[in-house]
Amino acid sequence: MDPISAATHFDPYHCHYTRLREQGGLSYDSTLGLWLASTAAAVAAVLAHPACRVRPAQEPVPRAIAGRPAGEVFARLMRMNDGPRHACPRAAMAPMLEDAASIDLGPWLARWRPALSAPGCAADLQRWQFRLPVALLAGLLGVAQEHCEELARRTGEFVACFSPLASAEQVQAADRAAQYLSSSMQALVEAPVHSPWLRRILAQRGALEPLDLQANLLGLLAQAHDACAGLLGNALIALLADPALRQQLASDPHALQAWLLQRQRLDPPVHNTRRFIAEDCSLLGVELRAGDCVLVLLAAANHDPALTALSDHDPARLGFSFGAGVHRCPGRGLALNLVHSLLHQLLQAPNLAQLALSWDYQPSVNGRIPRFSDLGEVGQ
Repeated sequence: MDPISAATHFDPYHCHYTRLREQGGLSYDSTLGLWLASTAAAVAAVLAHPACRVRPAQEPVPRAIAGRPAGEVFARLMRMNDGPRHACPRAAMAPMLEDAASIDLGPWLARWRPALSAPGCAADLQRWQFRLPVALLAGLLGVAQEHCEELARRTGEFVACFSPLASAEQVQAADRAAQYLSSSMQALVEAPVHSPWLRRILAQRGALEPLDLQANLLGLLAQAHDACAGLLGNALIALLADPALRQQLASDPHALQAWLLQRQRLDPPVHNTRRFIAEDCSLLGVELRAGDCVLVLLAAANHDPALTALSDHDPARLGFSFGAGVHRCPGRGLALNLVHSLLHQLLQAPNLAQLALSWDYQPSVNGRIPRFSDLGEVGQ
């Protein structure tokens, strides 16, 4: 196991990440050619420093998608930029996203179709995990109900190109998905009537260019896809292994909400991210040079004992699953709300415990997203 493959290991927390933290806040891995930030202090310092950028200066868009439709969308995403192209879309969208943490989605779910039918097999469970969170968000943005799941499916095709493991076929599918999703977002914006959520975003768009607006509406769906799939899947693994806890949380939505908040720290959907050093700087007494790359081990920092010593009211106590600093994900509350609402519905299914499931993790260099299969089918 290395710091990258750890993301898809069945248990990297108690040995591997502990050893990395014991090496110090910032250490150099000569095999990977990367600096490693593994403690809470180191991760916080890297994510807060202005010299630590989300993309390398010489490669603002990954080579595999540069100059392609998927790459054109990628180049406009606020999460993939620093400076004005990050700040302007964020100013339009962050207020709505942050308020979404407290919205009661229960009544809305009760009206929404397709029906939230109980899963009868692993394929049904994958629909809950990969399709429904994005479909629900698409509906909130104003997408017609009959198109929401198709939009979610195409979002899954689009996000596949973010991974350096993507095949040529996946990149081609991502191009087609990017064009479909961009047209869908354009139609939403140009519609004569907008949903309350979209109306609020449009009211705060300021000088945000139309193509940047469309790309970042698409980006909301893209970020929800993997984050919610990982959150829901990792939570289910823990609940399926503990019948007593599952029964307790099924009848107590508030306890489920508190449990999920801790679970996103202990078994997060994203284990690492990268920062690229734009200019020479010093972090925690370590001299970094322009062109260096830091592997920011969010999951390792989440298990740092230093976090448990913080006050219950300190937001840092919840860990780094959704980042920190200027690039802290403003959609954390929305993602947790979507997953909590769906998980509460899912736990009401009487046959959930009877599903004969096995699971592994989707291949990834940074994400931790379970793939459920009917027993005996993992890896097939």
